[in-house]
Amino acid sequence: MNALLGLLARVPRSWLAAAGAFLGWLTWTLRIRRRVVLSNLRLAFPEWTEAERRAVARDTYRNLGQMVPDFLRVPAMPAAELDRIFEYQGWENYETALARGRGVIACTAHFGNFDLLAAAHTRRGIPITMITRVMGASRANDLWRAARLRSGVEDLVVRPGETMSAARRALASGRVLGYVIDQNQPAHAVFPTFFGVPAATSPTPAYLARRTGAAVLFTLSVPLGDGRHQVVIEGPIDLPDTGDRRADDLAFMQGLNDRLERWVRRHPGRWYWLHRRWKTRPPAAAAALTPPGGAR
Repeated sequence: MNALLGLLARVPRSWLAAAGAFLGWLTWTLRIRRRVVLSNLRLAFPEWTEAERRAVARDTYRNLGQMVPDFLRVPAMPAAELDRIFEYQGWENYETALARGRGVIACTAHFGNFDLLAAAHTRRGIPITMITRVMGASRANDLWRAARLRSGVEDLVVRPGETMSAARRALASGRVLGYVIDQNQPAHAVFPTFFGVPAATSPTPAYLARRTGAAVLFTLSVPLGDGRHQVVIEGPIDLPDTGDRRADDLAFMQGLNDRLERWVRRHPGRWYWLHRRWKTRPPAAAAALTPPGGAR
């Protein structure tokens, strides 16, 4: 696996980008998860024409294909190249969060190249821990995890019920916890809206902030289209404290979802429309929110 990563790192980026774009085109042409993507876009953008949705869908596949080579090249990138490809908006917000001395939770999303963001910051001396669920065995999963580990990102694979303890250990050891907020999370979910539709969301960042005092940031990697990325860092974001913890958790996660939605509306082709973000719904809303085109 390491030999393959080393080989990929020596291939010119332009070649890999072209190969990634072809892979994205092929995935679209083979209709892999196309129905899911278009159903999601109909739900999020009912005012758009079908042609507009299909254009964003094709853009999504192309961007996903092109992000793969960038991420796989990170372990072999010299520091000078890392400095060249990243621009920062809000770095002072990270410094403010770190200065609080209670740990940092960097909330991100399936937007742009979030794995590249984590890997690059670990290479720059910021120890990043990502927590992932157990996935089925596959060569693709093995390659992705090997690239994470080789770049220095701590990838904690957890089983149900282990997330909180793993996250608290990471924060206590001084690592920055990277947490993806836009996965469908039915267990213990709160339901903030995302594009006006309730979306099952884990309140883990709110829980950890309350229990540990860790500062919470919102961060995204926004591709600039020329091989460079703008790193957006917002916050620290304070947790409401009304005495109603469930309501506070919902309000906090709603704020994070609102931040993400603003960026997705600016760059709709950069979000991962392939995953079933709205799969789990509040029981009362399930019948009313069936997307056009049928089941997801």
